Amino acid sequence: MFRPVRGALLLMAVLLVLTGCANAEPKAASEPTSTPTTTAQLSGPYLGQEPPGMTPEVFAPGIVSDPSQFEYSGTFSPDGSEYYFNRMSANSQNALLFTRIVDGAWTTPEQLALTAGYTAGEPHLTLDNKRLYFMWRHPVPEGKPGWPVYYVVDRTADGWSEPYYAGQGMFLSSSRDGQVYTTDMSSSETEGMTYLARVTVANGVFVSYERLTIPNTSGNYSHPCIAPDGSYLLFDVDGSYLFVSFRKADGSWGDAIDLTKHGFDPVAGGACVSPDGNYLFFAQKDDIWWVDSRVVEELRPKE
Repeated sequence: MFRPVRGALLLMAVLLVLTGCANAEPKAASEPTSTPTTTAQLSGPYLGQEPPGMTPEVFAPGIVSDPSQFEYSGTFSPDGSEYYFNRMSANSQNALLFTRIVDGAWTTPEQLALTAGYTAGEPHLTLDNKRLYFMWRHPVPEGKPGWPVYYVVDRTADGWSEPYYAGQGMFLSSSRDGQVYTTDMSSSETEGMTYLARVTVANGVFVSYERLTIPNTSGNYSHPCIAPDGSYLLFDVDGSYLFVSFRKADGSWGDAIDLTKHGFDPVAGGACVSPDGNYLFFAQKDDIWWVDSRVVEELRPKE
């Protein structure tokens, strides 16, 4: 069983490469048409879980965070009615799962059918609720940069569209004003380095990348998570070790703050912020954890 250690979150990309890629064609994209199975007694925001305080807790144990498997990287819809996350089973098969509210109750998590046939992970729902991005081992179109890559689906009246190629990247997030961030992997083979980048997007597709400069740290940067209001950025250094940088009034990024010096485990990484900005989610010790976002907000420099 894969267990997170230093560098493990970058290793996720490698694991996705190594997992089997079936030759089956992906299933047609749509919302499920059959009656879903609901998880008894699970209703209300955040899968009916009691909100955490300032001490991190495992998120939805036994439902999302399965002790026998490895869960990592989740994303809620802006209205809180859908949740997508990825799970790697004991045989190292990586799958994109989802649960949603139906008739007032959360459904039992199941694989997102449109990704079937190829390993998938690291989902992100944009905050306008119009697009779902996810890493996918589906063959890339001819002439396009290869793995690691994102595909995207558009929300339609009938469910999700067919997936289409978005561009190269690893771990994606976006703010309410539409700014998109990902890990720039273009130099990972030639330089052995990864960078944080803001992505220019047109019609869901990545057009260009602008690498970020964040003072007071060095190493391989990955897994950028922009706060919904764009005021701070969470990221990993050297595959783990969570850091945060707050945006200054002039738009530049402030000194990186090492969150391991503020109560976070060194193996924590791959952070996401809930759409309402109230909670911080992250991967740690095979599970998804969450904590009140005030643990980060309290580190904001006073101006």
